[in-house]
Formats: sequence, structure tokens, C-alpha cells
Amino acid sequence: MNAIQEIKVINKNHEETSWKRYITFNYDNTEYKVLLFWDEFSGYELYWRNNETELLNSLKSPQWALEWDEDANNGSSLASYLDELTFQEVKK
Repeated sequence: MNAIQEIKVINKNHEETSWKRYITFNYDNTEYKVLLFWDEFSGYELYWRNNETELLNSLKSPQWALEWDEDANNGSSLASYLDELTFQEVKK
């Protein structure tokens, strides 16, 4: 029996079931850092950061984020809005 065999892939299926994304953005001339999680069962989770590794308590969210108006943003939560803004950059 030959130890080397050719493998021919007939079909492939890939599914994203969860991800995390580190995002830095400016809002009203202030820089913010967040860690955005998404999974197919829980949806989005947004954590505010003060550096690359240290997470802040969700109670430390800036006031404007706590008052985010989904109706004024086409029904998008802040987390889904940040996902939309950064999605194309991730897929490059």
C-alpha cells in the first residue's frame, strides 16, 4: 500500500458560531476601546476596556452608550452598529 495518497476535497462547509473583536474608536472627540463578542446563542456582548487586556465593568460604560437610541440607529444596538462598522475591515 502506498503511504502517500492524494486527497481531493469534494465539498467544504465553514460556519462562524462565535468570534471576538477588539475595537478602538472615537466618539465625540474621545477615544474608546471595547471588546465585542458574538455567538450564535447569546448574540452580542460589549465590554469596555482601558487597554488591550484589562476589561472594565459594564457599569463603567459612558453615559452616551447607556443612552444609545436603537430607534435612531435603524434598530441597531451599539454592539451591532460597531459590528457593522468593522465587519468589512475584518473580511479584508
